[in-house]
Amino acid sequence: MMSRDINENLVPIESREQLVEYFAAGEKPREEWGVGTEHEKFMFRRDNFEMASYDGDGGIGQILARLRDDKGWEPAYDNGDIVALEQRDPDGKVRAITLEPGGQFELSGAVYNTVYETADELDSHFELMREMTAPDGDNPGMEMVCWGANPFFDRPEIPWMPKSRYKIMREYMPKQGDLAHSMMKQTCTVQANFDYATESDASEIIRTSLLISPIASAIFANSPFIAGEDTGMQTFRGHIWTRTDPARCGWPEFMYRDDWGYADYLEYILDVPMFFIARDGKYINKAGDSFRDFMKNGHGEYNATMGDFELHLSTAFPEIRLKRFVEIRGADAGPRDHMVAMPALWKGILYHEPARKRAADLLGKVDPTSHAQLFHDAYKRGLKAESAQGTVRELAGELLSISADGLDAIADAQGHPSERLLLAPLEEIVNTGKSLADQLRDDWESLDGDRQKLVEKWAF
Repeated sequence: MMSRDINENLVPIESREQLVEYFAAGEKPREEWGVGTEHEKFMFRRDNFEMASYDGDGGIGQILARLRDDKGWEPAYDNGDIVALEQRDPDGKVRAITLEPGGQFELSGAVYNTVYETADELDSHFELMREMTAPDGDNPGMEMVCWGANPFFDRPEIPWMPKSRYKIMREYMPKQGDLAHSMMKQTCTVQANFDYATESDASEIIRTSLLISPIASAIFANSPFIAGEDTGMQTFRGHIWTRTDPARCGWPEFMYRDDWGYADYLEYILDVPMFFIARDGKYINKAGDSFRDFMKNGHGEYNATMGDFELHLSTAFPEIRLKRFVEIRGADAGPRDHMVAMPALWKGILYHEPARKRAADLLGKVDPTSHAQLFHDAYKRGLKAESAQGTVRELAGELLSISADGLDAIADAQGHPSERLLLAPLEEIVNTGKSLADQLRDDWESLDGDRQKLVEKWAF
């Protein structure tokens, strides 16, 4: 979803080629490839099981302050409020904690060679967060839960976080999509980030990821409810993105070609409407303007810089996003083992070329219109959705097999245990045909929709 705040880079943009080179600078030799994982979670107060606000006893602000004061995390401020934290290991690995608009608590993890290391990082993070959110004096404590969408609270019932960028976004985005505020305040996701070696490698990774994303969305579906209502869908979070902002979300048609490159992504990003630029720690509203026009005409005394470009890249939300790495963004948040399985699934597919080719061919010849329909069908019906090549459940089984073979091959080449074992919770979903969304529906019925009981059952 939203990326962490970034430092200003005032190097002026002097040519289009400079921006193409930005993507080329992300290229890494294959022996240096790693996987980064990001996840979000809802925070519920233990005294009333309402959404946590930023201020007050037991508020999110207090948690961030304790992480700064007691654990040594480096803070970032917005108008005096801590809105992000960063930790750097002695070996140079960096992870960050950030806040989404409705208080979703995000860990942007470090980059690791194996997903087993990612699993260790997640376990350490959850242990840390259990310590930070335990009841203490007047602080009632919090429970952390991961679903794709908030099953209990509507948008007005969820407090906004005190980030200046969100004020600009909250005013602009509802003009573009009726569920834009739902995306901002009521959703949680897990995403994985991958490296690329060349321009063709980046485009092939993105194209393959886009083609099979409807299948992955069905596997990880975990958002059947929102604001107390059964939506009739498997992943309402996925549906929300189709009603957020068509100019910056969705499935750009050029990504379906097998001959596109950095320049094509640049052409796309230059026309995505801006939100803002940053100068002297303040956001300047540019909502609705194109970056292309900003490069040409500037904004008052300000001319376009590389920092502006980096910031703008973080505000486009296609299904697969290119920065100096590739972001895979199509999964609902879920329990710990599903969080770990998500990067493992994609690593086995994307980091082994034979597996990548098999995955890209899984749906046969694809046109953007029918593929968009498959996304919609997968959001609604999950594994029961159908394609010309069979049900999504059948395709999901093939996809897991492809990933497992890829993970085995990577492990053999690199001399570490195969991560295919981490796919086990996904294999159970596909073998039984029962998704996390189905499990949540069962729990909702058996617990009569009781918020406290459901939170406590699903909490970490």
